[in-house]
Amino acid sequence: MRLSQAQRELFHQHGYFINENGGAYLSGTSLGYTKKVEVASVYERAREDCGERPNISAIARECSTSTWFVRKIESELREFGRVLKEDEMPKRREGPIGPCSKSLDNDDMLILYQLYLDEPSRTRASYIQWLFYFTGKVVSESTISSFFNKCFINKGGLCRPNFVPYDKFRPENYEKMLEYVATVSKIDPSRIKFGDEKHLKGQELFNRKVRRDVLTGVVPASLTTSDFRNTYTITGFCGIDPRSTPVWYNIHDDTNGASEFAVQLEMAIMSGFFHRGDVLVLDNATIHNGGENSVLEDWLWDNFGICLLFLPARSPELNPIEQVWKLLVQKMKKVPLNVMREAGADASAQAASVILSSMTHCDVAGCYKHC
Repeated sequence: MRLSQAQRELFHQHGYFINENGGAYLSGTSLGYTKKVEVASVYERAREDCGERPNISAIARECSTSTWFVRKIESELREFGRVLKEDEMPKRREGPIGPCSKSLDNDDMLILYQLYLDEPSRTRASYIQWLFYFTGKVVSESTISSFFNKCFINKGGLCRPNFVPYDKFRPENYEKMLEYVATVSKIDPSRIKFGDEKHLKGQELFNRKVRRDVLTGVVPASLTTSDFRNTYTITGFCGIDPRSTPVWYNIHDDTNGASEFAVQLEMAIMSGFFHRGDVLVLDNATIHNGGENSVLEDWLWDNFGICLLFLPARSPELNPIEQVWKLLVQKMKKVPLNVMREAGADASAQAASVILSSMTHCDVAGCYKHC
């Protein structure tokens, strides 16, 4: 039966909910014995008509109940040959229910969480050992896994952590962080462009997991090109200025030094990626502010009208191009290996070039939002 909006509102005013088939129910209470008999009769009639297990969803729609309730009636009919009255229902297990409820009590869970706070990288064996030390209770590794993965809203599986150096929080570095944020917040984001280098290894593309052969137990080898052990350096700049490409890059074999970086930067300027009045943000790597580039700030301003800012110490999370590199590696790992084998030598460099060239201003804007 399809309920009108007025009927639904009336049920809601009295604390009732409406299931997917238009039936009203009160949360926390079960439907009465009369309703169970009604559903059972419809179920038996449908089974006689079709000669096999009837369509549960069709019965639920006809009786305005949930499919779960119909399966419950089906279970009682199969086990007892009839539906049960309230006083005949099997009693539920007394005590708490849910994941780990048979193995762990609240005190055990509190101890496990305190152990986690003490050392997030702790192994399951360590949790078992210390829980036994504090409580004398022995549990399995699967119980520890269930505790972290099923007892909370967020799953507590093992993840790769973010490494944060201690000196990031030195007072002088913190002051520079506040000064940088205050400065950047006053500048049009489209005029701010970020630069950095990326060391690209062929292994990042070819090093993928394979499945063990279930019949022989052998782990198959992956055929690669000679590019597998090659290493490249990408010098790149990114921005959201619609007058420029979203990503300027240059891929080369040699490692970057101060003079090489200056050459790459001048190439980007000559290509039209930078405009007078832009702000270039770099990290504090030696190739950016040491050696020949100790005068880079004055050179950029005097010759091109480009302002140079340096990121606070230990703050790669403030550089959107780090997200560009991350996106690059993610997309490279999705390139089919047979395509890479056909590309032959320099396959990694070719794949990186195609991916970086295809990035849009929207992609880079998404990287900016992460910072």
